[in-house]
Amino acid sequence: MKNLNAFFIVMITMILSTSVMAQSIHEDDVILEKVFLQSNSQIVIHNRKKLINLTEFVKKNELFENLRKKSGSSALTNDERQIIREAWAGLLYHHLQLNHVINNVSNREETLKDDAFRSDEYFTIEYAAFLAQYSSAIDFIRAMRKIPSIDKVLNEPNLEIGLEKNTFKSFKFDYLNIEKYAEFFAHRLVFMKKDMDEHILNEGIKKDVHLVSKFNRGKAAVYTLKNAGAITTNILFKIYFPLQKNISEWMGDERVARGDEFLITPEQIKQVHSELRAGDVLIERRNWYVSNIGLPGFWPHAALYLGRPEERAYLEEDEDVKQWVREEGHLSGSFEELLRARYPDVYEESLGVDNHGYKYRVLEAMSEGVVFTSLEHSADADSLAVIRPKLSTLDIAKGLLASLKYKGRPYDFNFDFRTDSEVVCSELIFYAYHPTKDKNGIDFPITTTLGRPVVTPNNIIKDLAENFGSDKQQFDFILFLDGNDKKREATFSTIDALKSSWNRPKWFIFTQNRSK
Repeated sequence: MKNLNAFFIVMITMILSTSVMAQSIHEDDVILEKVFLQSNSQIVIHNRKKLINLTEFVKKNELFENLRKKSGSSALTNDERQIIREAWAGLLYHHLQLNHVINNVSNREETLKDDAFRSDEYFTIEYAAFLAQYSSAIDFIRAMRKIPSIDKVLNEPNLEIGLEKNTFKSFKFDYLNIEKYAEFFAHRLVFMKKDMDEHILNEGIKKDVHLVSKFNRGKAAVYTLKNAGAITTNILFKIYFPLQKNISEWMGDERVARGDEFLITPEQIKQVHSELRAGDVLIERRNWYVSNIGLPGFWPHAALYLGRPEERAYLEEDEDVKQWVREEGHLSGSFEELLRARYPDVYEESLGVDNHGYKYRVLEAMSEGVVFTSLEHSADADSLAVIRPKLSTLDIAKGLLASLKYKGRPYDFNFDFRTDSEVVCSELIFYAYHPTKDKNGIDFPITTTLGRPVVTPNNIIKDLAENFGSDKQQFDFILFLDGNDKKREATFSTIDALKSSWNRPKWFIFTQNRSK
């Protein structure tokens, strides 16, 4: 799921990379400033909308309605705990996106003290992001409060999404206290003095102000007392995202400084190429992308290795494949002829090269949609695993043919496996290799995210780990390049290391030793 929210990643990277400016803004910088303001406003609008949708889901979805009807002594099922945790992770993800806006705008505003109008715009964006966080936190806490054992569930540590113990407790302390309301009131007084009635964020600001004000006039004190037992000032609240400060610093210092440089080297990609076979699955990770926060688990992206005609020769030579191709109406029995005839334009494109002259060998779903890429581009990552479906040559051939159907389809930013008009990265692998009446396939581990069935790259690795060596094993291990961000290198590692990788926290890179 490599470029989830890629538009916003690009915008955030642009913001981070242009955060240090001169004390005054020259006429040459007007366009840059407009891009900065517009992109941050759109990030606020996008994440506010996502937070509203999420909290409405928690308040009105039948699953959560049933949870609220349970008695206080009722035990939650594993599925019920999972959907609660997924909603919680979704809320935190969008809060972190808004935190980046607040920090970037606040830092930028300090350079613009002589420009009153632009200073007002920066304040408005920061205020809108703050309100979106505050109002959604209130809605979420209220919607969750009647679910049995909710505090225990959300305060448990969750290594898969990188949350430490008592994060929900810290979150509630952060928003259910007088200091937070005082911050809100101070922001509101300042905003009232500014002439920003026509700003694109104004409608959302008004609605969020109404919600926060209504809450604090009503049950806020009751909730706060129930939550904390007493109200104290100058509390040092725990950070509810692990290493949040470090993440912000590394986003600015490391990824932006490294640009497009990743830990896997061109020489290692050549070694990887020598081990690959058409039909292999690439599981990839690139550190320091904001989208990693919102994607389940350590491994966020998957791609399908198609190879070139010469690399598909083993399919051409297989007697079962030849017989199937003849049954499909091609008497030559040539698999390449079948590919070309079934998808002529797509096949011709697959023989092309990228902007650097590297041959297309990979099919993957990115923000641009389902596209051909070179191995040099796809494997240009920080960590890479290659696994091979334990399927017959015939079923591999059928899977590759099925995959070409999706070339050119848009990226599925909704992560909805119930439809295939839009496709996410692991969804492409799923459609290529899931069993049908015409072919055997992989029994992919399907989970539910906010009520939608999904297959994640991380769970593909988890399934490999849990079933490796048994009759349920569905993939063979080919290789694992394990990146060490502190040593600035990736090294070939073992199946045992790969088997444990799915359980790494999202910010595993902070815990790595330079010596390992």
